[in-house]
Amino acid sequence: MMTIFFYLFLVLVVVFIQVLNNIKNDRAWDHNLMMNEQQIKEEPPHDPLLEAYISLGALMVRKDSSSYREKILYLNSYFARHFPHSHYDFGRSFTASLKRPIHPRTVSKWLRRKLPQREQRLQIMYFLAGLSNVDGAMNQREIALLKEINELLKLSAEDLDRIIAIYTQQQERTKSSESPSSRITAVKLAYRIMGVSENASKDEIKKAYRRLVKLHHPDVFATKGKEHQEIAAKRFIEIQKAYEILEAREK
Repeated sequence: MMTIFFYLFLVLVVVFIQVLNNIKNDRAWDHNLMMNEQQIKEEPPHDPLLEAYISLGALMVRKDSSSYREKILYLNSYFARHFPHSHYDFGRSFTASLKRPIHPRTVSKWLRRKLPQREQRLQIMYFLAGLSNVDGAMNQREIALLKEINELLKLSAEDLDRIIAIYTQQQERTKSSESPSSRITAVKLAYRIMGVSENASKDEIKKAYRRLVKLHHPDVFATKGKEHQEIAAKRFIEIQKAYEILEAREK
């Protein structure tokens, strides 16, 4: 009997510690927002999710400030599409986040609880991967940050590898090269996007493709906003391209 009570006590202690950590994390995030507000002297922001995106975007830009102007244009365009009703000054908020970066763990833990659906958290990774790929390549520091945030958001390494492969495939296709090495690269990327090994059978590839269709087909986002549908359509095009490459290779 005493053993049961002891285990119940341990469970309560663990739950209590978790609650305290959540409170501490929220306070850390609120403190970061408050510091930014004091610095930019604006009304308190009404969209903490946008601030989370801005903070993560600033962390990524700090890893590689090359093509800074193009990255700012990417951020402006992204936020205009996804946060059309936010009226406070993005530029000053972003500058404050650059000067006072928040730890990835703080914002990621907050995002995990605010965005319980996996697809919502995947969207953050697509956003960050797109930002890091503005200049046409991801350096090791950017990839390391992507891996850290991906892990903190409780997403799989396979998810991140697929996201990176999709952006790399887009970039490679713009080169319009027909060299043997380019074709080999395209095939390797296609396997990564499908999430299968290079030894996968035709049936395994088809099964992986059908699984991705269920997750990423634009029809899945029919009830979402127009911007979500557009992003889903672009993402699905890359998945289709990858499948077509592998399907042609099997013939």
